[in-house]
Amino acid sequence: MPKIMIALATYQGAAFVRSQIASIRRQSLEDWTLLVRDDGSTDATVEIVREMAARDRRIHLLQDERMHCGSAGNFAVLLQRAYDLGADYVFLADQDDVWLADKLRRQMDLLRHNEIAGGRRTPHLVYSDLVVVDRQLRTVHPSFFSHSRLRHGGPQPLRTFLGRSVVLGCASALNRPLLELALPLPASVPWHDWWIALCAAAVGGISCLPQPMLWYRRHGANSSGPAGFWAGFNPWRYDWGKRWASGYDLFRQSLTQAMALRSRLQERPVTVSEETQAYLERFCAVFEHPQPAWRRIGQLLGMGIPAIDVPRRLLYYLCVSALPRQERIALPPPALAEPVARKAA
Repeated sequence: MPKIMIALATYQGAAFVRSQIASIRRQSLEDWTLLVRDDGSTDATVEIVREMAARDRRIHLLQDERMHCGSAGNFAVLLQRAYDLGADYVFLADQDDVWLADKLRRQMDLLRHNEIAGGRRTPHLVYSDLVVVDRQLRTVHPSFFSHSRLRHGGPQPLRTFLGRSVVLGCASALNRPLLELALPLPASVPWHDWWIALCAAAVGGISCLPQPMLWYRRHGANSSGPAGFWAGFNPWRYDWGKRWASGYDLFRQSLTQAMALRSRLQERPVTVSEETQAYLERFCAVFEHPQPAWRRIGQLLGMGIPAIDVPRRLLYYLCVSALPRQERIALPPPALAEPVARKAA
């Protein structure tokens, strides 16, 4: 039987983590291992996980001496542990969601189908739609795809992922070849799930289940932004200045992330098409050499980047225009985090 592991990152999640773990325990596919790592919670999160682990041997609470790694750092540790334990497939989970009972089975079926069609050594990622719900699990929108207007779409997903992340980690699953390529997470990744999807877009396959496979809970403590596109422009809920600053910073991180991908593909024994190599080189060259914004935008338009809806594309080009003409984007240090001192799970 393949080793199926679920990586659940927690932080101050006492209000919701019990219901999430309970939904995982109700999965119709029962042969799995749940790895939970807490990032230094001061509430009852750890106690709840320990209590549930005592009643189910499939649940393991990881302990190490690093705290406050952030979301990407927390998942980086979890993914590395899953790899070290020999995981064949890894599912990512957030502490405040609720999985539908067939999520594991449906996504595993799609992963295996894609491996048969594309090869077991090919990196594969699958993700699904989500039902957007509020704190009390009341439906806000029946489809995250429709609500956010985000899909990877088309036969060339790299054109999308170089400019924008459209895959939520909490709805994603990956096979071991993709895990091998993605680890270790580079320092430049803005989000762990964006990096994983970018790796899959470059050398593997990405597939989408159009049916919602979980309830995606939105509440005041969520670390991510608004689920709906136009909700982000609501001045009564979001400070436009802060959103611009955070969006521009995310844009700059996406550029160094692309350069980290180019470096990763050069270092690893993976099969990369000449077309993909040339495409990635062209994209990185746009920002590695000083030139006026209009020329950078013209080159991106010629490459079809980013392949997203028009409003988000215009915002992306606005970020390109804000880059100083003489600035050269360079690759940052390669490691997201130093090795973790481990204790027994």
